Amino acid sequence: MPAPRKVVRRSDIEDKNIKTKAAFEQFIYEKAANGLVEETLSSYRITFNKFLAFFEESVKNTYDIGSELITEWKVCMASVEELSATTVNHHISNIRVFLYWCMEDDRNYVKPFRITLTKVKEEMPKDYTVEEVKALLKKPERKAPFTEWRMWAVCCFVIGTGARLGTLVDIRFRDIDLNNGKVFYQHTKNKKLQFANLSPQLVKSLNDYISEWLYNAKEDNYLFCKQDMGQISKAALSQAYGQYAHSRGVKKSNIHGLRHTFAREWFLNGGDVVQLSKILGHSTLAMSEHYMNVYADMAKDRFVEYNPLDNITRNAGTKRIVRHKSKANGGTA
Repeated sequence: MPAPRKVVRRSDIEDKNIKTKAAFEQFIYEKAANGLVEETLSSYRITFNKFLAFFEESVKNTYDIGSELITEWKVCMASVEELSATTVNHHISNIRVFLYWCMEDDRNYVKPFRITLTKVKEEMPKDYTVEEVKALLKKPERKAPFTEWRMWAVCCFVIGTGARLGTLVDIRFRDIDLNNGKVFYQHTKNKKLQFANLSPQLVKSLNDYISEWLYNAKEDNYLFCKQDMGQISKAALSQAYGQYAHSRGVKKSNIHGLRHTFAREWFLNGGDVVQLSKILGHSTLAMSEHYMNVYADMAKDRFVEYNPLDNITRNAGTKRIVRHKSKANGGTA
């Protein structure tokens, strides 16, 4: 959201001036009360502590904070700490949420100013090749341990749905309906209840995994669990995935890359970007459109296949599209 445009007198700002730490505590308390997930709150805390450590007494009070400080911090993170532009933007974005909250009319803790992010060169997502995916999706032997079966099922699930890591660890048996091919996500990044369709192949893979190891599971048990049926943490599942990937001869160990791979294959197979956005749980089309932009060159063959000029002017003997006259033109629909 843009910074407030209201012009505020310096005396008004001074009347509203409070300790920066106190303002941040209010901010976190309000965000937690409004249901913001702990992961995001923790990210805000990490950034704020980094911000305070850099400026120390210079930002003791809220009215001490201005645009020149944010610029100085941005430059230092990039040139002195040598953080990537993405990491710099992560911290700037976090502190911006807090400072814009401070700038709102009912607070006026900070004199309004605009905070911009660093321009980042667009990069290809860290996805997997088709050969790597095939290695990850190779079904385990019957005698393989539970951990291998679980990670195989996780790979099948993410390649089949594009689910996030945080969503995976929260799926319980009561959330899945294999008969109708659906799963309900109780944990999503945007806090909205979401359901996903399960393809026939994914239903089969999950049935194989469940019948092999979790046939006695109850409704409250987690689908991707620890060996004792307890809930596994995101960190533990991510680490287990890395070990599994390396055991399959795949050097990459970022489980989120499977989500990028799902998006790539969806787009390259002719999937609709709006539907992709809904499947991935994006709040806007921006990220899904990003996938479309970076994979556009890979879709060159499909571009030619669907191109109107090529379709209309094809040589005789090639397959042509038959169009029916509309009722409006005197024909039948």
